[in-house]
Amino acid sequence: MRGVRMRGPCRAAVAREGGSMRRVSFRWMLGYGAGRAGLGMHDIFFNAVAGFFLVSYGLPNWAVGFLANERSFVGSVLQPVVGAVSDRIRTPIGRRKPFLLLIAPVVVGFLVLMTRPEGWVVIAVFLVGPLCLSIAVVAYEVLLPDCVVPERRGTVNGVNRMLGFMSGMGLLVLAWRLWEAQPSIVFLAVAGSLAVGFLITFVAVHEPEPRTRTTPPLRLDPAIYLRGVLAHREAAKYVGSYFLFWFGIGGITPFVTRFGNEELGIPVSETFLLLVVVIVATLLFSVPSGWLGDHVGKKVVTSWGIAAFGILILVGSQVGSMTQAVVVLGAAGVAQAVPTVLAYPLFTELVPSRRMGELSGWSAMVWSLAQPLGATVFGAMADLAGTLRAVFLGGGAAVLLSWAVLQTVRVERIGEVLTVDGDAE
Repeated sequence: MRGVRMRGPCRAAVAREGGSMRRVSFRWMLGYGAGRAGLGMHDIFFNAVAGFFLVSYGLPNWAVGFLANERSFVGSVLQPVVGAVSDRIRTPIGRRKPFLLLIAPVVVGFLVLMTRPEGWVVIAVFLVGPLCLSIAVVAYEVLLPDCVVPERRGTVNGVNRMLGFMSGMGLLVLAWRLWEAQPSIVFLAVAGSLAVGFLITFVAVHEPEPRTRTTPPLRLDPAIYLRGVLAHREAAKYVGSYFLFWFGIGGITPFVTRFGNEELGIPVSETFLLLVVVIVATLLFSVPSGWLGDHVGKKVVTSWGIAAFGILILVGSQVGSMTQAVVVLGAAGVAQAVPTVLAYPLFTELVPSRRMGELSGWSAMVWSLAQPLGATVFGAMADLAGTLRAVFLGGGAAVLLSWAVLQTVRVERIGEVLTVDGDAE
């Protein structure tokens, strides 16, 4: 089956399990995307700015790599629990929205960083903030399969990611102009975008009524529960593929700006322009990526993007000038748009909707653990090798391994997973 046109039993399964899904309007996409705009600024801060901020406190590369990730190690472990609870709870404001309120401590953390506090306070903020955000993000992302029919999720997520990249690009421009002279404005911009963005999403997105089918109780026996999770074999292989992808990209992103400064001799204020190139390219290709995934097939298009991205990372590790870096990063941005947009929509078609939050939490946990792990490992590699080029060599290899694992995922079994295997515990 192709990624967009569901026929026969697969369409019937969507009607049975997801009758409250719908073809959403562009206005709905903007309301939902407001939260992503806040996340876009937050994530770009961690990927482009946080490294310089943490290094100013004298931290080594391995510590910078671990802390300068937008997702929390501890928060990642809690994501399956959060997803499972959100599948089962009923509150006056919905199942997912209570968890969105955890964005408040993240906002407070950025306001604290404006004061340039002592080192232990900085470390605490960089640990607690991503912890809360990791929990909120699971609930936020599950709103997509809760509300949108499968054949439209690629396009909707393309618009969503485009809004995130637009806000992220705005932060990069702000950091380029003001980071060295007035860093407090950068912190304030991130705090404001998160607060306003999530408030708009909270008000604008109305959760659908819970499914009429009963969500199974959580297993108390870990072995039985784990077998039930792994029974979704294609989804499990897919998550393994994306563990390698995020291990690679998560290890690279905290070091891109510093690579420009330390390896290419680019002034600190101009290194932010490197990520502007990536973000502009990714932004421009976000919606086309989602459309292609819905019409050509999500796995096919994703495979193209991951293969190209891995090769370009390896090429980028050997660039010797800013001009060369800009060309490679621009192409990498186009390739990166594909897995960024299609990763979660494809996953939602491999698991049953009644356990969407729970299994999304598992996938988010694995992917989120991969990012700080990759950054820590590659940061240590850079310390040992004495060059940040080692980071890009390792990251490119991990992304290409991700592509190899993805080829084993049988997407043509999506219909079976929804209609037959979807009830497996």
